[in-house]
Amino acid sequence: MDTFLEFSRRVKDTIHSVLGWIASVLLLVLTLFGLVEIIRRYIFGVVFEWGQDAIIVGMIAAVSLYIGATQARRSHLVMNAVVQLFHAQGYYKLVGLLRIAVSAVVAVFCGSLSVTGWPTLSYAIERDVSTYSLLIPLWPFYLALMVGFGLMSVVAFLQMIEDMISYKRGEHLDSEMELTTDI
Repeated sequence: MDTFLEFSRRVKDTIHSVLGWIASVLLLVLTLFGLVEIIRRYIFGVVFEWGQDAIIVGMIAAVSLYIGATQARRSHLVMNAVVQLFHAQGYYKLVGLLRIAVSAVVAVFCGSLSVTGWPTLSYAIERDVSTYSLLIPLWPFYLALMVGFGLMSVVAFLQMIEDMISYKRGEHLDSEMELTTDI
């Protein structure tokens, strides 16, 4: 079990560092490009016709990649407010079971979104679907969305197994609850 936990930690750390870096660089570049577009539009009166589409599609692609990284730190779709409420009331076994259930639901939901995205991706490639400016193909956006959801599913599956190991060992009875806030 310890070998699996170490493997899981390495996988999650790698996903968090790689996707976090890619998403942050992409978001920084697109934000700077957006500022340049604002200056070009309101000071010089010219814009790139594809600029707005590039910023919108790129930002959404970066966020969709980063959702796998947020799940690696249990910062996304984990329903912490409900789990923290039960933990504060002393329902430790229920909290352990809820963590397993939430991880399972996230793994199945995000995995299904990732798998069912293939027809959309193939359609976008075959039909050469592009943005309104007709210069940017949409298939890389769909691919980034599928990768983000797929990695989120993998991470949630690993976390489900970690939660099951923790529950079997009884660690849910004496562990501290991560204090986070859902919005």
